[in-house]
Amino acid sequence: MVNKILFFDIDGTILDEEKNIPIGVKEAIHEARKNGHEIVIATGRAPFTAKFIFDQLKIESFICYNGQIVQFKGKVIHKGVIGKKELQQLTDFAKKREQPVVYMNNDEFVSNITDHPDVFESISSLKISLPRTEENFFVENDIHQALIFGDSDNQKEYEKEFPNLKFVRWHRTSCDVLPEGVSKAKGIALLLKYINKSAEDAIAFGDGLNDIEMLEYVGTGVAMGNSVEQLKKHATFVTNHVSENGLINALKKLQLIQ
Repeated sequence: MVNKILFFDIDGTILDEEKNIPIGVKEAIHEARKNGHEIVIATGRAPFTAKFIFDQLKIESFICYNGQIVQFKGKVIHKGVIGKKELQQLTDFAKKREQPVVYMNNDEFVSNITDHPDVFESISSLKISLPRTEENFFVENDIHQALIFGDSDNQKEYEKEFPNLKFVRWHRTSCDVLPEGVSKAKGIALLLKYINKSAEDAIAFGDGLNDIEMLEYVGTGVAMGNSVEQLKKHATFVTNHVSENGLINALKKLQLIQ
């Protein structure tokens, strides 16, 4: 079999609902690597919130912030930022609604409001520490991704006001904010070009709305059984639930492991 480039989402794909790696998944990914396939993480997470996955799986190649940071074998090949003007306008718009914004750079994430319940609920679901507070963090720092908070109706208000930004819901109370056109698929395209591979050489595994473009772009797109229904429509096939050997069964079905 021709060696493939395997792109794995983290939450709901490698990690189950309790943010644990299901039994056998780590070994399966190591086996796929041993069989000659390249392993890459493709996540909406920041590099610093995904580091424990990189360490456990011995991964040096990743796409973070939904395509804003791309790294291959330890070398950063792309870093995108959100413009300062757009961040100021976004912040002003959120302030008028008494809603927080979280700014995310290469090393940390920072909230402009202290102790907001939506920030607590969404960030706590990732089982990571809450962001510290600094009102104008974005002014002096390169921001790769931001977070806004509120329900889907609130999201529509932001989408109408900011056509040059992209809002991708990842939690009941929160959306990722990116420059329009940014996606995991764009990150994958940059990485594949860098290593002189085609989309047909790539296989992607995911479960969320931010995985749609990725599954459409690669040669084979696998949706987890626990995926949002919208994603399943864009998959080559749907595997089992993340907690029911979904990833292992998909790797076996694709003959990437025994």
